[in-house]
Amino acid sequence: MPETPDGHGEGYDDEDDWESLVLPGTAPLPARPLPAVGERCVRCSAVVPVGTGVCPACLNPVGASVPQARRLAGGVLRLVFRGGGRHLDVPRGSEIRLGRSESWAPEAAGLMADEDTVSAQHATLVHTPDGAAWLTEVPRGAGNGTRVNDRVLTPGSPVRLRDGDRVGLGPEVDFVVRGIEDEPGTAAP
Repeated sequence: MPETPDGHGEGYDDEDDWESLVLPGTAPLPARPLPAVGERCVRCSAVVPVGTGVCPACLNPVGASVPQARRLAGGVLRLVFRGGGRHLDVPRGSEIRLGRSESWAPEAAGLMADEDTVSAQHATLVHTPDGAAWLTEVPRGAGNGTRVNDRVLTPGSPVRLRDGDRVGLGPEVDFVVRGIEDEPGTAAP
């Protein structure tokens, strides 16, 4: 094949990438559209696979322009963990401890047993009888910290949660909070 002055083969257009190479006497191939993989969730920006009705990361309905609150029967608060459909339910008027220690956090330890970035005693979540929810990192602090919507918590200081908040326990474990009432009480536990 004869070369052009810049050393490329004939038919090569410097303006385009190598994909535009057309051999003499052949027609360019038509561009093939890539199959649709999914769309971005309006709440958390996760990719929602085609044919899925809700976001697998935060459970927001697909196609909803405004994220929808999801209320659970009996006023239960649900912590929906990223990936695998794992969740913890917290009834009104109860407290749950979050960490890897089976004796300190019996409800959560099974979900977090293999999560090295979560402390054995990481945080507590209180779901008050009036429907409010408060998260507190343990007073001595968790090794990798706790975040609510990318805000780093101060150990020992309760933070009020809202429906749809994303909570991070260290850098690798996070969950979305579901089922908090629109206007719960305002007093900290």
